[in-house]
Amino acid sequence: MSVAAGDHHIYTDAIAVQPQVVQSSVRGLVTPTAISTTAKPLTEEQIKTLIEKYGPVLNLHPDEKFFNTSVEDFLNHSELIEVLDKKAKKVKSLGKPTAANLPQTGKDSQYYLQLKEDGKKGDFSAAKAYVRAFWQPGMPYTDLQFWLFNAYNGPGTLHLDGLVMDSITSSGDINVSPLGEHVGDWEMCMVRVNNTTLNLDSIWLSQHSKGQFFTGDQIERAFHFQGTRPIIFSSRNGHAIFSRAGSNPTESKKIGGIPAGFGFFVRNDTAVSNYKLDCSQKYELVSADFIGVKSPSWVTYPFRWGPEGTSTRITPGAVAEIVEAAAGDELTKFLPFAVGVILAGEILPHFVKGDINGPTPPSRHGSWMGIYPVY
Repeated sequence: MSVAAGDHHIYTDAIAVQPQVVQSSVRGLVTPTAISTTAKPLTEEQIKTLIEKYGPVLNLHPDEKFFNTSVEDFLNHSELIEVLDKKAKKVKSLGKPTAANLPQTGKDSQYYLQLKEDGKKGDFSAAKAYVRAFWQPGMPYTDLQFWLFNAYNGPGTLHLDGLVMDSITSSGDINVSPLGEHVGDWEMCMVRVNNTTLNLDSIWLSQHSKGQFFTGDQIERAFHFQGTRPIIFSSRNGHAIFSRAGSNPTESKKIGGIPAGFGFFVRNDTAVSNYKLDCSQKYELVSADFIGVKSPSWVTYPFRWGPEGTSTRITPGAVAEIVEAAAGDELTKFLPFAVGVILAGEILPHFVKGDINGPTPPSRHGSWMGIYPVY
């Protein structure tokens, strides 16, 4: 984990309210510390100039298997499914969708997109950043949101330390496949620009359901730049975005330790590679409400980008067997299998969520409206 990222992000819980009317002290939001009544909205020409000046350069991991792609490529490898009877699991295929003909209305969960196996890898040559410029009257800045899409999210990796008398006796990484796998993955890097000076003000990086927020001199300490463009990193398989290369551990926990126990964290491995996406050049402006930019219909498609309610199922006992195999002989002498089951109960919530498959479109995320949940 980078020192700057670990030391300077803001700890909060997510709350869904409008940022421009909430004080910055409210937990759960990154909000303005001052409200301007005089800042003018940017023009479309200014927005494009600023995208080209501050658009991030995305580094994928050299071992990435599930690449960024375009919406069109994803749809080209998908079927639009209509749910006729959710309880009876009766569905009907409506064939291959296009970005222009996705349904805009219907009952809750009436449609979803089903990805074919050959679409999981994505098409990096077609990848681009989908940009939303977010501004509302009274805001002294504009948020340039660079939305990044992967057709598939790969399995998670867990780092495990076996502890005897609170000292590490065994250590290793576990591929917890199929935990963490799901169809469709939207991540986002927000670059905040001052409307008056046109200078870079803040950066927010999405990391699964939350993220990290950097402002002021934190930015210089946390990021490297290519000219004026911040360099960012996508984690292998999971695509969470970080400011530096490394293991970027999250969800760190320790259970026991004397006489024995476990420590673990979820790995978010990032590294420099030849797989780079320059968002200042490969982008599409899909939303800027204040200047009348009309969004394509896939932005307002209100249904899921994958099958709903099909998250990976795995029992704590099965995870405990994985843990026991990785713990080593010395540690297993101290720990009954039940302890592994307890650890599994701590691990599972980080990978198995009720709606992990079929993420909602960007326009249904709180961050679309300037609500940036952080750790």
